[in-house]
Amino acid sequence: MLTPRNSVFSLKTKLQNLNECMGKKLFATVLFSLPAFLHAGHIDGLRGNRYCEILLSPTMFKMEVYNTIGLNDCPPKLWNKISVSSVKAETKAAYVKLNGPRYWVIDGMKNSQLVNPQKKIISGLAMREAGVLQLGLSDILSSAKPYHDHTVDRQTTWVYKAGKPVYELIDPKGRVFVMQSYSVEKTPQTAASLTQLGSKLQLPQGWSYRTGVLKQTTDLTAINKKAVVIQDDFLNTYQLATHDFLNQQQNAN
Repeated sequence: MLTPRNSVFSLKTKLQNLNECMGKKLFATVLFSLPAFLHAGHIDGLRGNRYCEILLSPTMFKMEVYNTIGLNDCPPKLWNKISVSSVKAETKAAYVKLNGPRYWVIDGMKNSQLVNPQKKIISGLAMREAGVLQLGLSDILSSAKPYHDHTVDRQTTWVYKAGKPVYELIDPKGRVFVMQSYSVEKTPQTAASLTQLGSKLQLPQGWSYRTGVLKQTTDLTAINKKAVVIQDDFLNTYQLATHDFLNQQQNAN
């Protein structure tokens, strides 16, 4: 039986272990929240655009999120030279996570905002502060697991245009998650390869993956400034939709 003293010791041990590994692995709650975003208004032509992010943490309970969206396409010559150790030395952050590169599969965004529009140069890369994440103890102690949903505070509306493909994950409850961006961090991927992604994913029992082409433009909005998001085995990110985009197309016929 755990005594109060043993419970405190166990918690301290977990936090110490976390402190040692945070520089190498930041948990899903952090990664799923990104990005958090640009100035209010409509931004078009995002599909296929490359971007990357750097997460800085003065403490394990607070993350400052910087991204390249609207500034540059995260040039490989710059990004490949950036390391966790160099960013730590430059920024004096206790923890650093490099997230990317990533590519959009949305066509635009609207009613989305940045925390700070001022540019900041990190290791030679122009970025802006997109958000500040406050992590609870339960988030800190949880492991990064694919297909595990998290609720994120953010103000975003993604735009998916008619005639363009969408990629969906459907969970056992019938909830539909629509891909917002794909990653090339773990494995090489392209927009063309996403049509075959379902055969490569290690989907949990009851989950399915499907793709299709939209017949009408559709928005995906964070409801009440909260988005429910997940990632798959390859760090591709999806957001919960209020309806099935592809069934909507079938019903419209």
